[in-house]
Amino acid sequence: MQRFAKSLILATVAGPAGVALGQTDETSPMGRNSGVVAEELGERFIRAEHIIGADIYTQSMNYDEAEWTGTDYYEEVDTDWEEVGEVSDIVISRDGEVVGVVAEVGGWLDIGDADIVIDIADLKTVGGSFEDAWGDLALVTPLTEEQLESRQEVDSGWW
Repeated sequence: MQRFAKSLILATVAGPAGVALGQTDETSPMGRNSGVVAEELGERFIRAEHIIGADIYTQSMNYDEAEWTGTDYYEEVDTDWEEVGEVSDIVISRDGEVVGVVAEVGGWLDIGDADIVIDIADLKTVGGSFEDAWGDLALVTPLTEEQLESRQEVDSGWW
């Protein structure tokens, strides 16, 4: 009987907490699936592990501002684009917004390269798909290689 009474008390106390844990945040950017990644969300969002290590290209040779602002992402790397770096980290603001990436640019075979920050507004995704686990995902920027290499270098103490 004591065991039943203890169970009843525990259920009464934990009941509201259990209900709260099952609720979703309707205001979340992920909508009703906050905390649960549905397949539809996998097609809209890319995990950090798929961005870190991605190649970065410049389209400075044939940059078209109207095309840049009218395009959300590119299907494939253009043959005129030049590879200028690689993503080494992601920069997130204190309020949780992705604001840029740390990119390794310049140098040759990891000699003389520098880590710099590229603002997220200066980047678009290229290729990749949910079906192939974002395997060939890359990023492109309208900034020139010279503009990127002239940016202030950041090190692990910066972030």
